[in-house]
Amino acid sequence: MKQIIANRSQEEYLRILGKGMVTIPKEWRDELGLEEGQIVKAQRMGNKVIIESSSEPLPYRIFNDEEIEQWLKDDKLPKILAKKIDNKASLLLRNKLKLLKRG
Repeated sequence: MKQIIANRSQEEYLRILGKGMVTIPKEWRDELGLEEGQIVKAQRMGNKVIIESSSEPLPYRIFNDEEIEQWLKDDKLPKILAKKIDNKASLLLRNKLKLLKRG
C-alpha cells in the first residue's frame, strides 16, 4: 500500500448513482491499491459506511458459468411434476378470478 500524502483531501462529497453505486476518487483508489473488479468489504457502523480492501480469503467462492448451468440442469423439475404444479396454479388462478368477479 502506498503512503498517503498528508496534504491531500481525506474527505470528499460523493454522489450516489443508480443501484446505490458510489465512485471512490481515483486518487484514493490508487493510494489504497484498489482495482476494478476487486472485491472489497463494506461495513455499516451507525450512520457510516466503511469500505476496506481485504487480503483475507473471501467467505464464499465465485462459481463459473459451467457450474451454474449444471446446477440449473440438476434443479429442473421433472416434466410430470412441473405439469402438476402448472395445473394447480391455473386452477387457483381461475378460482381467484371467479371470486373477484363476484365481489
